[in-house]
Amino acid sequence: MLIALDIGNSHVRMGIAYGDEIQFVASIATDERLTKEQYACQIRDVLQLYNVQINQIKGAVLCSVVPAVTTAVQKAIKLLTGIMPLNVASGLKTGLEIKIDNPRSLGSDLVANAVFALKNKKLPCIVIDMGTVTTFTVVDKKGTLIGTAIASGVKSSIDTLRHVGAQLPAIRMEAPKKGILGRNTVDAMKSGTIFGAAAMVDGMIDRISDELGEKPYVLLCGGTGEFLAPFITRDVVCDANVTLKGLIAIWHKNQKG
Repeated sequence: MLIALDIGNSHVRMGIAYGDEIQFVASIATDERLTKEQYACQIRDVLQLYNVQINQIKGAVLCSVVPAVTTAVQKAIKLLTGIMPLNVASGLKTGLEIKIDNPRSLGSDLVANAVFALKNKKLPCIVIDMGTVTTFTVVDKKGTLIGTAIASGVKSSIDTLRHVGAQLPAIRMEAPKKGILGRNTVDAMKSGTIFGAAAMVDGMIDRISDELGEKPYVLLCGGTGEFLAPFITRDVVCDANVTLKGLIAIWHKNQKG
């Protein structure tokens, strides 16, 4: 079995795979204060919860957008399994051609997303990853990563509204019950964040399509992707495990033989 870990700003998502097939996915909170031993205990507990024995883990791979947490998680996996996880960084085999100004600056999660898009063979493709930030990763019909776009995430937008507006209340991430135009402050804020985010995604898909000169296949993933999908009017395919599947593909590509 293989453990793949996607270390995000809010959560560490873990996927346990047998071959290419993910058996289950679980999450723990990302916390820069935790030591390798504390992460090891949390990961061990998750594995036990799903009846996975430590000695069944034969490989590990991760990507991270939180450098302060990366080392602790790597050491935690090493402590648990004796395996140092493969960290997605420059020098690994991905099968992906990257044509941006500085490929080394590209987030490893975006690399994993693009690798899955390439493996999925539905090109050109936009992978929209909706987490703490919303990212758009574009792979053209030749299988080349040609660029990205980064915008604020839905939850981040809600938090920003609350902090910059002294009289604005805290709200939950949900759509207003009636229409786009709110008749009170709470519904107005919900409308602006939810429908505004969906409209931004629709608009970005249109603009990227125009730049590509053809209609792309669109994959939607990330913590808020499935929630926002019903409000997006363009054709998108939801797959919450795009990043983990990309990590698994990268791990297999980098095994000897």
